[in-house]
Amino acid sequence: MLKLSTASQEPFWLDLIPGVRVRVRPITVASMLVAREAVGRVYRDEDQTDVATRAGMALVHELARRGIVEWEGVGTADGEPAPVTAETINALLDHWPAYDALDALYVTPALRRDEEKNGSSNSPDGTSAEDPNTARPAA
Repeated sequence: MLKLSTASQEPFWLDLIPGVRVRVRPITVASMLVAREAVGRVYRDEDQTDVATRAGMALVHELARRGIVEWEGVGTADGEPAPVTAETINALLDHWPAYDALDALYVTPALRRDEEKNGSSNSPDGTSAEDPNTARPAA
């Protein structure tokens, strides 16, 4: 069943790693379509080495660049607060624990919501009933 939500579409905070949190916009259809295009570019690339890994990274990076609007605890090499830009978001995601947390807390829940929409339920005519066991008994 598709569960429609009237939840706020306002940005929200995610705690990524100790001392670092990001404020993100909810993932929209437009953001997901742009991210899927980034994944498609990876698959069209002539270098097919680690394509699935690079495609997953492209998805997370694109959604992060489109979603992160603010952060706390992210600084430059000089210790000054870093501005939120595509380059600094990429640099943040080069830090494995931050990448992994953003993927788990932001991207994966959005993908699961997408799976929920595409799920199917049992057929009302009973065709989802268990078939009889036709395996031969063990000797």
